[in-house]
Amino acid sequence: MSRALKAMCANTAMAAILAGCLDASVSTPAPTPTRAPEPTSTVTTYQLGTTVWYEGLLIHFDQAKATLERGGTIEMMLRIENPTADTGELDGGIHLIIGTIRAEPNRNSQIPTVPANGTVDVVLTYELQDVVSADSAVIEVGTAPLHVGRVPFTPTAATPTVFQPIASTLSGTGAATDLRITLRRSELRWDLPDWSQELDQSLRVLTLIYDVTYTGSFAGGLAFTGDNVALRLPNGTVVRSRKDGHSQSIELIGSSRTKKDLLSRFEVPSGATGKFALIVRNGGTEKAIPFTIKD
Repeated sequence: MSRALKAMCANTAMAAILAGCLDASVSTPAPTPTRAPEPTSTVTTYQLGTTVWYEGLLIHFDQAKATLERGGTIEMMLRIENPTADTGELDGGIHLIIGTIRAEPNRNSQIPTVPANGTVDVVLTYELQDVVSADSAVIEVGTAPLHVGRVPFTPTAATPTVFQPIASTLSGTGAATDLRITLRRSELRWDLPDWSQELDQSLRVLTLIYDVTYTGSFAGGLAFTGDNVALRLPNGTVVRSRKDGHSQSIELIGSSRTKKDLLSRFEVPSGATGKFALIVRNGGTEKAIPFTIKD
């Protein structure tokens, strides 16, 4: 083989080797996967503006903030007001109801005691799963068999149940011999504020405020007690005032003297409305003072 031919063959072989190396070093780039967008939580604020009267406290539900994406948290902002002269504490729980879910506040949520004639701010946090909206949410205060307050997040979720006391002005006078009572006003409630207690669902309490006059001449006066009054319900049943030490005025009334703003507190059935009567009793004599109570 000639020298020129050998050179040509060598160049050809070298070119083939170089071509193979170049082919081996070049790779086809892999396609970049398309990233799905990360889910973002939806934040919805509900202006509640609802007050529930419970256990002698006023629970002002101001607003709720729901941060949800297939679950999440709901923060409840509220104020608890104590209008009584004693320290108050809410015994009934505050639960969040969404469909079949009944949630309690998480461990970091605390309801403090409330000083006399004071108010405390409270934030309750509820942690939820598999919830995408709070539009149907309802807050419940307390549990059966006691009365249960309800605060819906939206008007379509439920009807509010707040137990606001019902005060009425009354009139009427009745006398049994030398004992005369003049009705002044009434208050209908679902709780006992001075005991920090909520009543059973079947009961309410009716407090009657009245003036008592002893028209007799006995120098020792008249000992006025719960034996001198009773309440006749619309169905004719007669009940006595509660014997709890707070529900009946006891006074010694001097001759021709009047004691103002005495009271008797009676338990009445929750659905009882219509014509009632305060019965004045003295010795063997009775006199009924009729009045009407409406819801």
